[in-house]
Formats: sequence, structure tokens, C-alpha cells
Amino acid sequence: MSNKSSSTLCQRHPIFLSSKKENTLCGYKEASCDLSDDEEEGEQKKAPRTESLGFPFKVEGSLGWAGNLPCVHGPTEGCSRHNENKLPIAWNKRVPSTKKKPTLKERLFGPPPVAEYDEVRRSERIWSTLHMDHSTADPIDPLNASIPYALAYYHLDWVRSGGSAEIQKARANTLTCHGKVAGNSKCPSGVEYWVRPLWHNNSFLLKQVVRFTISPRKLHPLFGYDYIMLGWSSEECWTFRTCPHYRQRFLSCEFQQTRGLMKSTVSYATKQRSFITGDYSSRTTWESVYGPRNYAFNCQYCLTDSRIFMEMVEDKVVVHLHVWKDLGKAKDAFDPRWLAALRPEGTIFKRSREERKQSDVRVAVQEAMDEESKALRSFKDGMCAAA
Repeated sequence: MSNKSSSTLCQRHPIFLSSKKENTLCGYKEASCDLSDDEEEGEQKKAPRTESLGFPFKVEGSLGWAGNLPCVHGPTEGCSRHNENKLPIAWNKRVPSTKKKPTLKERLFGPPPVAEYDEVRRSERIWSTLHMDHSTADPIDPLNASIPYALAYYHLDWVRSGGSAEIQKARANTLTCHGKVAGNSKCPSGVEYWVRPLWHNNSFLLKQVVRFTISPRKLHPLFGYDYIMLGWSSEECWTFRTCPHYRQRFLSCEFQQTRGLMKSTVSYATKQRSFITGDYSSRTTWESVYGPRNYAFNCQYCLTDSRIFMEMVEDKVVVHLHVWKDLGKAKDAFDPRWLAALRPEGTIFKRSREERKQSDVRVAVQEAMDEESKALRSFKDGMCAAA
């Protein structure tokens, strides 16, 4: 096998291989795994040998059924890490990528036809022996409607059933995604995202980061200001759901230029679900003249901590949204922690005020990331000493 003097967990083998790049926002390293001809043949022998049911790759067999990578929602889709060039990739169209109900057209005429294709881009097979139903295949809601990341219970079960801590961590790393959603007339800058799953102390943890910018379009020639309406309408690009119980919607951004210097004011609304008082909303306004600011939102009904960080960089507003989740031990599809993150009224899971105040989920996820980084550094130091 090539690239032995490296520093990243491989997706297929529980050893360290060479890394392409490191992302400091989510703390993951992107790995590549080169197989020799003999290993390649061995991998093919392990694949189930049954009918492909019309698919150009095996979707069912002795190992169960093949799921999809969380970022693969179609035959040529995938994030920048898994399918940057949008090549044909293994995709099981039976597995849902959303919890949305079918449209009337789909109910009458069925889903749109998918053309046959030859798999070009090799990807990790996520085999599952679970019964495919809503409890195992329904994914948690994406952080933003434009971000293609559908994490379901069968992914968690695949990681948990790895057999050893090394394989479990490697499988969790396989589900790491990074990409950028192109902008449009409503959201010119687009959205960049990072998703980093972790397996730590027999629990499935998740860190998500979203970054986008807001820029002035054209300042008024006389008054030197620009007022941008963002999410007052139903534009989903400015709406972020950190969990089933919290929604953040950016409403407006005002730029004001005075004596050649730019300042800005951003307004966003927070909608919070409560099983006692019902849903209620609040509005927050940030002004750049008071400096960068963190706003924390720690949910009491699921194990989700989140923060919005805003700052003025030159003449643009840069927004980072950080989300940390504890999705449970993945022993079954009805773990209260998993259900609380999957369905808003699934279980009434309650966190104490003290736990939310201490941001215990964020602390646990950061500890897991620090532990992995320490293990990588120790391995690199050992390799250097051996050389």
C-alpha cells in the first residue's frame, strides 16, 4: 500500500494515510486510499453477488442493502470531498434524502426516471442489515435547505458496528463532508459548509459549520447607504435550522458609509419551539461598531449547542454558524437523543439549565476533536522518530 508515512485515518483501513488538506474550522483531514491490484480484487470479492435490480452497482446482497453517503442525493451528486467533479457515483434511489412528503405529481406519476449509468467515481459502501423504514432511513433536517447532507440512523449504526475503535473512527471520518453552494440573485455569496461526525466514548457526535458573507450591492450616491432585505419573504437560503426546535432567519442588513468608512447593522429572528408555552419568536440586532459578537443558542429539548458569530471584514459582513450535536450511542433507532434530533415531538427530552449554561455538548465535541488531533500528532512524531 502506498503513502505509509502519513497522518490521516483512511476510510477503508484503520491505519494512517497521507492527507491532502486540513480544515481548521471543523478539524478534519481529507484522506485518500490507494489500493494495489491484489487489494482491489479482494475488495471486489467482498461485494455481494446478487442481482443488481436495475442498478449499475449492487444495492442488495448478503451484507444487506447499500445506503448513500450523506452528501449523495443523486447519481452525479456529492460534496467537494466525495465527488468534486460531479462524476457518476453509487446512489441507491430507494433511500430517501429528505423527510418531505412526495409532491402531487410524484404521487400521480411516480418519481422522475433516472437514466442508467456506469459508476465512475468509487465511493465507500455503507452496507446495512437493518430493516429499511422511516425509523432507519429518515434523515435529520439539513442546517440549510441548500446544504445536501442527509444523516440517517443507518449511518450511525454503520459506524457503531465497526467492531473496533479504529474502524469506528475511520467510518465516522468517511461521513465528513465539505462543499460550497453556489450563490444566486437572492443569496449572491453562496454558502460554504463543513460537517464533521465523530465517534467518541461510544457516542456519535457531530460538528457543523456554515459560513457566508453579506456585501453591499450599490450604495446610495447621496446618502451612502444600502438596505438589503434578506429573509422577510420565504427565502430558504437565509433560514437555518440548528435543530428541530430552533430556527434562525436573517432578515436584513444595512450598510452605511461615513467619511469613507463602512459600518453595518444585521437583524435576524429566532423562532424557538416550546412544549409548554408554544412557539415564540425574538429578534436580535447586531451593529458592527460594537465589534464581533457571539450569540449562543443551546436547546433544552435535544442535545444541540449552537452559536452565531458575526464580524465586519473590510466592507463585508462575515457570518459563521457553529452547531454541535450529541446523537446518542446508536444502539437502536429509538435512542431518545437521536429521536430528539430527528423529530421535534418524538420524545420530550429535557436538558437542565445548568447543562445548557455550560454548553456541555460543545465541550464534549471539542474534547473528541482534540483527542483525535493529539493522536495524529503522536503518530506523526513517532513516524518522524522512526525515520
